[in-house]
Amino acid sequence: MVGKARSSNFTLSEKLDLLKLVKPYVKILEEHTNKHSVIVEKNRCWDIIAVNYNAIGVDRPPRTAQGLRTLYKRLKEYAKQELLQQKETQSDFKSNISEPTKKVMEMIPQISSFCLVRDRNHIQSANLDEEAQAGTSSLQKRGVDEDED
Repeated sequence: MVGKARSSNFTLSEKLDLLKLVKPYVKILEEHTNKHSVIVEKNRCWDIIAVNYNAIGVDRPPRTAQGLRTLYKRLKEYAKQELLQQKETQSDFKSNISEPTKKVMEMIPQISSFCLVRDRNHIQSANLDEEAQAGTSSLQKRGVDEDED
């Protein structure tokens, strides 16, 4: 069984170059609909990005549109994870964040709000867990109070 040769890892400068090239197309690439016209437009954008990316560095291995698309998706996911980790440790927000995450946040400000929502949901589920462990829920407490009247 012969597989496809694995390409080399992306360097920091390659990641930053990709984010620069993606920036003008963010509005299209972040469109979350399954319309055929949107999908065709996204594919066209990725083809343009790949051509421009491969034209930047002759000393770099050539990358496919799909490989760049996957990297972009991973960079967004890493940014979300990094922001959540920053919030959990409550450390100095901007100073310890990686350069790619800063760029992703500039391009897609909703990522930080996604982390806040996810954080709130985590807090709510933790509160529900505490109530469940205590053996009473707020509904049960209210029911007991109403029965006493």
